[in-house]
Amino acid sequence: MSETPRERVHAIVCDLGSLAEILDALISASEPVPVQWMHGWVKRLHTELDVAWLGIPDERRERAK
Repeated sequence: MSETPRERVHAIVCDLGSLAEILDALISASEPVPVQWMHGWVKRLHTELDVAWLGIPDERRERAK
């Protein structure tokens, strides 16, 4: 069973929350932030979010704005 676009958007938002928690922990621990790793993660999530967003029917996208 494949994910619906809405489920995929939700999963991406959860990934973004995880990224924020990781960054908070790195900052709190005074550790250097791995910028290349973070850039790759954000770029991947951006691409996945674009694809998932386009999979949502037009009328539902308009209501979500």
